[in-house]
Amino acid sequence: MRVGLDFGTTNSSAAVYDGERLTLLPLDQANASPSIMRSTLFMTREGAAYIGREAIERFTEGNVGREVEYEWRYIGDAEVTFAEFGTVQQALYVKVDANAPGRLFQSLKTGLRDKSFTRTNVFGTYYTLEELIAIVLRMVLERAEAALGRKVTGMVVGRPVHYSLDPKIDALAFERMRAACELAGLPEVTFLEEPTAAALSYARTATREQRVLVFDFGGGTLDVTIMGLDGRGGREFLATDGVPVGGDLLDQRIVMGRLLRHFGEGATLGPRRLPFPSHVLDHLSEWQTIIELTQPHYLNIIEEAIAIGDRPKELRALRSLVRQNYGLPMYEAVEGAKVRLSDAAETVLSMHVGEIAFDERIPRWDFERLIGPDVRAVERCIDRALAAGGLGPDQIDVVLRTGGSSRVPRFVKMLAAKFGADKLQEMDVFTGVASGLAVAAHERG
Repeated sequence: MRVGLDFGTTNSSAAVYDGERLTLLPLDQANASPSIMRSTLFMTREGAAYIGREAIERFTEGNVGREVEYEWRYIGDAEVTFAEFGTVQQALYVKVDANAPGRLFQSLKTGLRDKSFTRTNVFGTYYTLEELIAIVLRMVLERAEAALGRKVTGMVVGRPVHYSLDPKIDALAFERMRAACELAGLPEVTFLEEPTAAALSYARTATREQRVLVFDFGGGTLDVTIMGLDGRGGREFLATDGVPVGGDLLDQRIVMGRLLRHFGEGATLGPRRLPFPSHVLDHLSEWQTIIELTQPHYLNIIEEAIAIGDRPKELRALRSLVRQNYGLPMYEAVEGAKVRLSDAAETVLSMHVGEIAFDERIPRWDFERLIGPDVRAVERCIDRALAAGGLGPDQIDVVLRTGGSSRVPRFVKMLAAKFGADKLQEMDVFTGVASGLAVAAHERG
């Protein structure tokens, strides 16, 4: 049995195809939609691993609201040589969070293009990025086989058109993903570009000759494929392109554009009215980097700012965000607000936990202002794909939207203006790619 696997930045899904029927596999029974699994990994102190919704629930239960408590911990001895005294043994200690029950990893796929992410310490055990992804993939394989009741003999795994616009980083990211699949023991793995897979899913039902542009907009990347269909099962891929713009980046725009003032942005310190260090607030750009602010030297900066700053309420909110692990709930609230703005002209993003208390009204027009650079980057990507295929917008018959971010109205409006609203069609935004990968897996079998 051959399986298609869409390992996404935010969500993952898998499917099988027997030549007539597509079946989505229940990878996450704890999720409201079992065929959609959050691409998360939670590692406990004891080394136990959990993925999907259970990973988030275990992290939330053990970490959110918990005060970070540091203690000095002995990690070993080192030989230190001094010119005057010779070589001596020196005991080494570090400050660690004494009570953290586990670590949560999200958006591991995005880390593939981060050259600096080589390995990380998880309660004394070092894991490479490839090893962390392999843990998730291995558990996904086990769940797929349990659902099928048989061994998986081959897998077609999705990949973005470009992990990065830098060819060297793009190649590095792909090699790291390939290595993770090998470490996970995935059988007979081949790779297929994700928008190409979505196009294959659509091609199963196409009955007329047409040119199709697939607009695959997920959590980490925007990918485009242009394909010609002959209406009799034949197809020709005309062009592909992609850009590292995704839903995670849109969330970041809201945080950095609308929420920093609730956490001390603009505060001045002491009689000289020195500005609060901007590099501290830069860590709020991702929930994972908020955790870095729990390091003692950052906590000392925040405590001093509370004591001498002119915005103690907001700075105490920052301390609460950091010390009580409210970064993930904040980003989940931001994602919810973004989703609501797909249907509403404005929404209110609220947080009332710990010392954090704000209700931020966000009109859709301002969200669209914040993501303006991303809209332009996406449109340039589409234009490059059209140029590579030697086509104009009027020569595209159907525009297929898939991926959760493809529902953002500003991007829908851009597509409608370029191609015409009557050409736009929405696929299953979370599982369309997995379905196409399953078709490819069947064909390659």
